[in-house]
Amino acid sequence: MFDFIVVGAGSAGCVLANRLSENPQHKVLLLEAGPNDKHPMVHMPGGAAEVLKSNKMNWQMYTVPQKALDNRRLYVPRGKLLGGSSSLNGMVYIRGHRWDYDHWQELGNDGWSYADVLPYFKRSEDNERGASLYHGAGGGLKVSNAPCEHILFDKFIEAGLELGYQPTDDFNGAEQEGFARYQATLRNGKRCSSAAAFLGPEVRARLNLTIIPGAHVTKLILSGNRVTGVEYKQGRKLRQAGAKQEVVLAAGAIKSPHILQTSGIGRREDLERAGIKRLKELPGVGHNLQEHLDILVNFTCTKPITMNAAATRLHLQAKTAFEYFVLGKGIAACNLIEAGGFVKSAPEMAIPDIQLHFIPILMHGLIDPIPKQHGVSVHACNLRPQSRGTVLPANADPLASPLVDYDFLDNEADWKVMERCYEIVRDIAQAKAWDGLIGEPSRPSAHLTDKERIREFLRKVCETVYHPVGTCKMGNDEQAVVDHELRVRGLEGLRVADASIMPTLIGGNTNAPSIMIGEKCADMMLGRRLPPEKL
Repeated sequence: MFDFIVVGAGSAGCVLANRLSENPQHKVLLLEAGPNDKHPMVHMPGGAAEVLKSNKMNWQMYTVPQKALDNRRLYVPRGKLLGGSSSLNGMVYIRGHRWDYDHWQELGNDGWSYADVLPYFKRSEDNERGASLYHGAGGGLKVSNAPCEHILFDKFIEAGLELGYQPTDDFNGAEQEGFARYQATLRNGKRCSSAAAFLGPEVRARLNLTIIPGAHVTKLILSGNRVTGVEYKQGRKLRQAGAKQEVVLAAGAIKSPHILQTSGIGRREDLERAGIKRLKELPGVGHNLQEHLDILVNFTCTKPITMNAAATRLHLQAKTAFEYFVLGKGIAACNLIEAGGFVKSAPEMAIPDIQLHFIPILMHGLIDPIPKQHGVSVHACNLRPQSRGTVLPANADPLASPLVDYDFLDNEADWKVMERCYEIVRDIAQAKAWDGLIGEPSRPSAHLTDKERIREFLRKVCETVYHPVGTCKMGNDEQAVVDHELRVRGLEGLRVADASIMPTLIGGNTNAPSIMIGEKCADMMLGRRLPPEKL
């Protein structure tokens, strides 16, 4: 029997376990389906691709065929280890636009405006730039300036400015729009996952905190309308744990709704179709799924200065390993996604709706073999798509993967934004600022200008940037799963605290916002509140 049970040791779950167990009177259980985070590639910033290939540390799910994308099944990697997806992500530190959170407040979610959430971003943060109106110092999450000084990062930013886009000195400061270097959740050559940030040795040693890896939660235990504990599978054994006060689902936008559904909580039709006995009607569970649809465009490089050789040639791989493990430096100490931009798809847009990531390596996918040819990759994604998808149970087996359907590009507005994503990348690659370093297009094989050819290319190559949200949305309408204090509607003793509670997708990477959600949920559970920031 515990006071609090946290399900999922991901971006939000690690924060919750830390904050709830700060009081030695609180007995806290943290359950994680995957292993611990001791694998060396987890902590090496350049080792993310290896972690992604692991079945033990990655759920490795796929969507159902996407109708608008040539019926392709898209990759849905999700972290399955201490740190969750923060242990295998690209480490880009972005909070989203202040409009996103003010919009949440306008939707009826009191206490979630930008002024309300900024103190929680700052509390979690230890920014290399020091404390300021927009940043915190002394928190667990190490945030650093981009460590790699590769010339192509600077050329990318110069190309953006040449095309008329503005510079910005801080994507998380007063102005998000523009081109700049990203900050990253790493320090001294090591990834700072949520586990590294909030479950350090002193926290893991707390006598009132029990952390159980390899514990796959199979269902919530209900007594009437109250959640009293959880059932989980550890090895071949089914075990149960009770909660005197509350259970918090922090298993992410795919697994949190799935746990609710396999526990009999969700939309009647969804549960009946899967053969699950309905215990609580909650129609929004697993619906409202949103994700950043992305296009990856490749170009050749006219000089051998990209990372392709280091990633594909044995003697250079050995050199990289020596530099990192012996000297603690080199390209393996970098996350390599160190320049980007936030731009508008049309001048009349009030805020940026497209995000760019630049990588000085030619690559087609995170788990695809890297070509030997020198080149670069540019990502561009639609930050606020109108499409809405679902996460539904395939059957009654809680260990089976759910059915993930983003239903991408089901409307013309999203198509137009994706067309602009391609056009912007195409134009950036042809800027004079590159000084001839960028050569011919590699994927696609030519600069496309015809609308139909652009759409054909989009259908063949669009993927996501792995930011699913929204499947246990916060709000007060009939589709809302949690209220503004993240309590599951119609049930007692249960909250959800992860990216699934976002009513709308934020304009940027989702790791930092998920950590903020964990911080804020812990305070609400403990009856505390940080005062809003005076902006």
